[in-house]
Amino acid sequence: MVPPGRSGTPTGRRSARAVVSRSLSQRLASIFSAVRSKRDYGRNAATDLACTGLGFASGILVARGLGPAGRGQLAAAMMWPGLAAVLFSFGLQHAFAYASGAGWCSAESLHRLAVRYSVLVGVPVALLFVLACPYLYRESFPNALWIPAAFACSIPFTFYSGFLMPIYQGRGAFARWNWAKILRSGAWTAAIGLLVALGAATVFRALVAQIVVMVILGAYLALGLKALGSARDDQPAPLRRLLGYGFAVYASGLAYMVNQQLDQLCLSLYVAPDQLGQYAAAVTVSGMLLFVPGVVGPIVFSRMAISAREEAGSGAHRAEALLVGTALLVPSGVVLAVLGPWVVRILYGAAFAEAGRLLWVLGPAAVFLGLGNILADILRGSGKPMLATYGILVGAVATIGGLAYALPRYGIWGAAWVSLVAYVIMAIGQGVLAWKARGPSRVETPVAV
Repeated sequence: MVPPGRSGTPTGRRSARAVVSRSLSQRLASIFSAVRSKRDYGRNAATDLACTGLGFASGILVARGLGPAGRGQLAAAMMWPGLAAVLFSFGLQHAFAYASGAGWCSAESLHRLAVRYSVLVGVPVALLFVLACPYLYRESFPNALWIPAAFACSIPFTFYSGFLMPIYQGRGAFARWNWAKILRSGAWTAAIGLLVALGAATVFRALVAQIVVMVILGAYLALGLKALGSARDDQPAPLRRLLGYGFAVYASGLAYMVNQQLDQLCLSLYVAPDQLGQYAAAVTVSGMLLFVPGVVGPIVFSRMAISAREEAGSGAHRAEALLVGTALLVPSGVVLAVLGPWVVRILYGAAFAEAGRLLWVLGPAAVFLGLGNILADILRGSGKPMLATYGILVGAVATIGGLAYALPRYGIWGAAWVSLVAYVIMAIGQGVLAWKARGPSRVETPVAV
């Protein structure tokens, strides 16, 4: 007699079929997840490659239309409002992304909070920026301070679109997220191209074009929120919880700004606009490599946040992101350092020859910056934003100390070498912290470390 449950009985056969069916379902789910992951990487790669090309084209148009001095003025006029937006956003962009992915509240409630914040915080910040313009632009705009002051109205729009983009990223809705990036880069490039073609390129008109692009981008993002679905019980966005996560990332955002833009901000105060224009052009070209973390980072962040909600394993997402990022960044950095000076001279003109030579240093620096960004997204997506902050702070300290020593002595070349050293230190620090933080993602507290 065969005991109940053995394979020779109907119950046993049903049990065996259930095991096979469950195993097959798990395998199919794994295959589907892998295919979807590769598809997302492919789409993001294509989008960021297109945006990088558009950014490169707009950089060439700006350089040829405005020259080194005008390029330096434009960089200064756009950087300081960007810094103001980072200072007063308190890390909420990352909090919006994590809240959207982890399901803290609906997209509509996050949108309402974005509108209120952009008005109640963005407008006063813009007024403060106008008051600070005489101190910030004495070197760059000695006789035309009204030009950067007029650009202050971009700050509320920067808040608004900056809060809406992460909602799509966190939800894994990469289609509209990618189209928004194409719109932002493509519209800016088209506007600059039109101004140059008409012989009407000026710093002021370029700034106005940037404001118009941000308005269009915000409208496009707002119109697509309904596609993300509405919650039946649409609770208000948990501001306290968002701020808890945001403040954990806030220092990280400030430190990242220090690492990536403090050199140009300081140069705008101490060097002539034509020298800043050379450095800004080199940074623009080296920034082409950042399309890699732009592809990999948002995807791994979303995967990690969603796996926290679903209590699924996340080790494979970490390994895949680092493998893809390294395989793309390192060869690209070598090519940029070797061919960059020649390409810059041809595309930007002989007046930007020094910008091409700066790529010997800034090309490798961009490789380490990209790796550090991917590691930071892994830590944030794991619900451990403070660890990402610690790693970036290490690089920020190196940047501040290095610039204090090198910038007065060596100018733009000193700033370039400081960037390389700081990015290497940051990437190593992030790598060590990510290794120590291995384990399942956590969603219980937004400031978990």
